[in-house]
Amino acid sequence: MASRIIHKERLAAYQRWEMDTFEPAGVSTPEPGKGKHESADNSSTAVILPTVEQIEQIHQQARQEGYAAGYEAGFATGQEAGYQAASALGTAEVGKLQALLHNFQRELTNADQTISDNLLTLALCLARQMLREALKVRPELMLGVVRDCLQNDAAFSQPLQLFLHPDDAALVREHLHHELNDCTVCVDSSLDRGSCRIKTGSGQIDATLATRWQRMVQTLGQSSNWLE
Repeated sequence: MASRIIHKERLAAYQRWEMDTFEPAGVSTPEPGKGKHESADNSSTAVILPTVEQIEQIHQQARQEGYAAGYEAGFATGQEAGYQAASALGTAEVGKLQALLHNFQRELTNADQTISDNLLTLALCLARQMLREALKVRPELMLGVVRDCLQNDAAFSQPLQLFLHPDDAALVREHLHHELNDCTVCVDSSLDRGSCRIKTGSGQIDATLATRWQRMVQTLGQSSNWLE
């Protein structure tokens, strides 16, 4: 058999034949030197599911964090609500205290006025009693009233008639005889000691103790009867 010689130029057109692998279709064969590394990478990226204890711990931690957040929010809200309520209550209490103070001041003013009126009434009662006692002890005190009337004698066109209690008439004649001029001293037993009446041509002047007392208390804004 004659040998077939293949030229070198034609040998380049042929490819070397290699045996096909038996890997299933779609599965790539790992390159040499990479199989171990890729297996390690696949094992490191595998999903690890938490255990029941870990899930319960996560729930407990979430529950505690939620409780703490809710407590802080509730505390802040309650604190603000409490502040508002306390402020409103304080304002109401201040209003009550102001009204109470106003009423107290008004009552105190009324009490002061009442006390002042009572003290003035008491003072008038004491003055009236002291005057009565003084006229009994020193009846000559009425001479000052008569002297004042005689000094006004020039204002009248006609002589005066001076009516006095009999005992007072005797005192006037004794002590004021040089001041009587044309004034006539008359006796009136109905008059009290210290009282007098003056009769002129045009009328009569009441200078009794009761009338003089009434005029005095009226100037003080009071009402007090001499005969009480």
